[in-house]
Amino acid sequence: MTLTPQDRKQLLQHPILALLPEQAQADLLSDTMCREYPVHALILRQDDRAERFFFVLEGKVKLFRISADGKEKVVEIIQAGNTFAEAVMFMQKQVYPVCAEALEPVRIAALPNKLMLNFLQDNPQTCLHLLGHLSIRLHQRLDELENLTLQNATQRFALYLVGQVKDRKKDHAELDLMLPKGLIAARLSIKPETLSRAMATLRDRGLIESHARHIRIPSVEKLLNTFTLEPQGVS
Repeated sequence: MTLTPQDRKQLLQHPILALLPEQAQADLLSDTMCREYPVHALILRQDDRAERFFFVLEGKVKLFRISADGKEKVVEIIQAGNTFAEAVMFMQKQVYPVCAEALEPVRIAALPNKLMLNFLQDNPQTCLHLLGHLSIRLHQRLDELENLTLQNATQRFALYLVGQVKDRKKDHAELDLMLPKGLIAARLSIKPETLSRAMATLRDRGLIESHARHIRIPSVEKLLNTFTLEPQGVS
């Protein structure tokens, strides 16, 4: 499929492409493929040869790894307007380190690694933006690793909820869980029943109110402070 004018506009607004010269942008987009996948379709497999990176035009994509014992570990959920697999173009062994699956019907743009690398060599400003983008992603993964090793299940879920709050100017917040509870549990490396207990704990303490997927947080600060002070053994 070809990119629509709206697709092209969306791509060129992303920091990775925005600062490239117009001719470089045009050349890159001319070699960009638009692909559609139904829900649960596998977009790429772990250890596949990496020749392209991806921009999610519509839908959500789950990135996950398969462990040696065959278990699935959710690494990240990519929302529309974001890229994934772009760091692979800088790796000596250019294979995808994760699998990617469509969580809902998705449209993605697949951009060529080799051509992008050629343009980056001549555009240091774009390189700096890309480094900044990748640094943010790295810090997010480090924060998640710290949470998984130092926080118990209830703390992890509390921090996950706070991370979903878009407007941090107000102390109270309301949000709808965008992912199924089973997928949230996998993202937090806990069992679904453990997630249910964590939600019950937060409700019992008056830190959240919930109805189906709708969550109300009376005080974000109180939610954070409560679990910052607790030892790891409390769940």
